[in-house]
Amino acid sequence: MKAYAVLVPGLAASAPADADVRAFTETYEYSTQPEGTTSVQLWHTARRVTWDEDYAEEFEHRIEIKHGVSEHWDVATSTVLVQSGRNGLTLDRVVLGPRYRFADRAEWPVDVTLALEAGKVADRSIYPLELRVVAARDIDSLTLAANGIVGVQVGADVIDEVDLAIGWAAGASYQLHNKLRIGAETWGGTADEGPRPPTDGVNASVGPVVHVAPSSKLWVTGTAGFGLTDNADVVAV
Repeated sequence: MKAYAVLVPGLAASAPADADVRAFTETYEYSTQPEGTTSVQLWHTARRVTWDEDYAEEFEHRIEIKHGVSEHWDVATSTVLVQSGRNGLTLDRVVLGPRYRFADRAEWPVDVTLALEAGKVADRSIYPLELRVVAARDIDSLTLAANGIVGVQVGADVIDEVDLAIGWAAGASYQLHNKLRIGAETWGGTADEGPRPPTDGVNASVGPVVHVAPSSKLWVTGTAGFGLTDNADVVAV
């Protein structure tokens, strides 16, 4: 996955140094969008569920607008577009989600944030909900973060009455320069992502991550993920 973010001119011209900067693509960190500022984040993912040529490469594009409501609380709205091979780009879902961090950085032994997302799948009575507990800690130039994730889908078009999934994401990132960080992250869960029939197995991926911040108003983060289990994508960038 690759991510690009820019602070909206005028709305975020005075954003502080602790703005919502993501050093990972799958793992959420402790920070929230500074109060009174707005950012635009563009997330792009290319993935292969298998090397079998019968299965096309899949793409996901997420456009996210995030606004800092208060010092500890922000809200984001996202539009998610998907594409398979050379087929046309289609709307997959829309998402709305708040995040809340409970204290300022380093006030607690571990920094804690709660993130909630509620979505609507296009042209379907399917409503994905996700709750994510974020725990993070900065140790000098090293950032450690771990997420526990509970996801559920409800609606008339859900095959099961309640489609529940449990997941995780975790990463470590080291600051080599004030404009450059490198690290690694892992993520996965019980949701089936492979081309085979759904199973009770776990999908798990791991890969390196690079974060570059050319300026105070722009950052770019990229992860190359490799599947560790049959249910995971064989590769996702």
